[in-house]
Amino acid sequence: MQISPTSIRKRLMLYIGALVGTVVATTAIGVFTLSAVDRAEHDMDQASKARIQLLRTLTDHVSEFRIAELQRALADDEEARAEAEAEANEHSAQIDMLSGQIKDRFPEAEMAPFEQGFRDAWRAWRDGHAAWTAGDSRQRQVLSARSGVLFALYKATDVAIDQMTNEIEQDSFGRAPESAELWRQASAVMILLSAGSIVLALLMLAALRSGVVRPLEAITRALSRLAEGDRNVAVPEMHRTDEIGQMAKAFDVFRTNAMELEQAHLATQTAQAQAETLARHDALTGLPNRRMFSARLQSAVNRLDEGLGAYCILIIDLDRFKPVNDIQGHPVGDLVLCEVAQRLSAAIRGSDTVARLGGDEFAVIAEVSRQNHVEEATIIAEKLLAAVRQPISAGDSVIELDASIGIAFGAVAGAEPDGLLRAADIAMYRAKRDGRGAFRFFEKEMDEELRARATLETALKTAVSEGEIRPHYQPLVEMRDGRIYGFEILARWSHSGSDSIPPDVFIPLAEQLGLIPDLTWSILRQACRDAASWPDRVNLSLNISPVQLKDPMLPLQILAILSEENFSPSRLEIEITETALVACVETAKPILAALRNCGVKISLDDFGTGYSSLTHLREFQLDKVKIDRSFVQAMRFDGECEKIVDAILNLSRSLGMTTVAEGIESMDVARKLNDRHCEFGQGYHFGKPMPTDKVLELLNARRAATDDAPETSAAGSEASSVFRLASVESRL
Repeated sequence: MQISPTSIRKRLMLYIGALVGTVVATTAIGVFTLSAVDRAEHDMDQASKARIQLLRTLTDHVSEFRIAELQRALADDEEARAEAEAEANEHSAQIDMLSGQIKDRFPEAEMAPFEQGFRDAWRAWRDGHAAWTAGDSRQRQVLSARSGVLFALYKATDVAIDQMTNEIEQDSFGRAPESAELWRQASAVMILLSAGSIVLALLMLAALRSGVVRPLEAITRALSRLAEGDRNVAVPEMHRTDEIGQMAKAFDVFRTNAMELEQAHLATQTAQAQAETLARHDALTGLPNRRMFSARLQSAVNRLDEGLGAYCILIIDLDRFKPVNDIQGHPVGDLVLCEVAQRLSAAIRGSDTVARLGGDEFAVIAEVSRQNHVEEATIIAEKLLAAVRQPISAGDSVIELDASIGIAFGAVAGAEPDGLLRAADIAMYRAKRDGRGAFRFFEKEMDEELRARATLETALKTAVSEGEIRPHYQPLVEMRDGRIYGFEILARWSHSGSDSIPPDVFIPLAEQLGLIPDLTWSILRQACRDAASWPDRVNLSLNISPVQLKDPMLPLQILAILSEENFSPSRLEIEITETALVACVETAKPILAALRNCGVKISLDDFGTGYSSLTHLREFQLDKVKIDRSFVQAMRFDGECEKIVDAILNLSRSLGMTTVAEGIESMDVARKLNDRHCEFGQGYHFGKPMPTDKVLELLNARRAATDDAPETSAAGSEASSVFRLASVESRL
């Protein structure tokens, strides 16, 4: 039974109303029918009872009339006879009255036998009685009440009444089938009504099941499949416009949202897994990174504390890798690192761990036995070195590398992971210092070096924060006339009044500790204050590390210091290396452009030793090029180096850039450079790095020497200019 778009609530109300209406109607019709049947039976019964009662009353009066008649007949005197006669007359009147009532109340069809029987007998008896009472003695004797004549008349009357009574009773019994038929009809009506109600109820139940129950069951099954994980299940009853349709649409929205949520959850899990992988693995080589290596090293230390074994740590640093990046480029360098990573992974055992710590540095955690740990570590190190030494093909090039390996053993419970890692690192540096391409074990005497390094790190942090590292200045002179053009700022550190710590010791350490920016700003600020008392024409030259050249805030930091110290940007030169440019070309361009726009000059340091490119000279619009000291110092005995210097000078001159020659330590080299029109020079020939008080003495002495010098020809002046600063410096 399909009922169209009606709400379930209205539909249920309709079903309930129909069912209640049917029950009420059936009950009302049944009650009415039964009442009608009962009323009909009651009416028939009452009618029969009334007629029988009337006949019985009539019979009683007939009997009383007979008794009165007998009493009269037996009376001894006239008074008794009169009383009996009066009583008889009274009963006679009652009989006449009752016979009239019978005529009025009885159906006409039933009066025929009454007229023929009772009335005739009564009249005859009443007339006989009257004749008996009014006649002569002879006639009274004949009609005596005790005679058979009056008795016969009485008997005929009484028989007529009894006959009428019997007929009425028989008529009442004859009406029983009629009453039964009424009850049968009433029962049939009730059965039909009940059957109709049942059929209607079944139809409504069928409609309810078809329109409500079955759709709900279908939706429930769909939801069960959805709960079991079947996201492609189709929710039924979507076409309906009632509550079930709304519920189906809501469930479909829920299913869609559940699918989207599940997909988002899967995407999140995938992203988390990828993030976990990226967080714990090196993005380039796929090896575990430093974080994961530290976790596994800590796990190895924990196992060692539990007495479950021993292990060794191997730090592997590639030799001669920097030229690969500088000459072949970073893509080739990345290819080499990936190949080395694969080879190291293949060279170790499945229980060991190899990781990339950063740059060209790798590390291995290898399980060894307590008894033969040295022999086993030696075998592992030799396998790793052999793997690295195999030539690597990179396009048309064949790259050959080597490695230096430091080994430290975790064989004693309570060992600290960081301490073991540093021990292996120190052993690796010992291997590099001993000639590279080898491995070294950490020895007890290296522990002092390790402690000294830790102490030095702490002292360096304090020195940088408190400004203990002071600037020293090496002169930059004009080769033409020996005039001091400026000074290069060099950091020097005298630790706790002891001997000076060499820059090649604390500068790399500062780079490792991330202290280079703070150190640079401290040195620059002090140098600006020192140079405030110098002549305005004397400039400062500051070397910027590759790390700083990647910082977009570098120009703002430099200019902020210059502004705070009231030092003109035009008096500052920034020196950068070719390696730094190659490492961060895109970042360096806007940084250097911003500095040049503010008046700061840019100089390319150590030109000729790195990945030299004319593109860099053209794109970065450099102001100066500094020829590396290795070429300058070799000019005395190497003709090829002399040609390289000539080529750099000619190239710079053609591009409109000035040239500074580093590492000038002899008069001969100074003269050669001056003859080739090199504009500026720097080196021990002109002066070693000196503190600020020595700079003032040098400037004053140089001014005095210039004032006292005799006039010479231009040629003589030019020829002797290279000696002037050296002679002044020697007097200092």
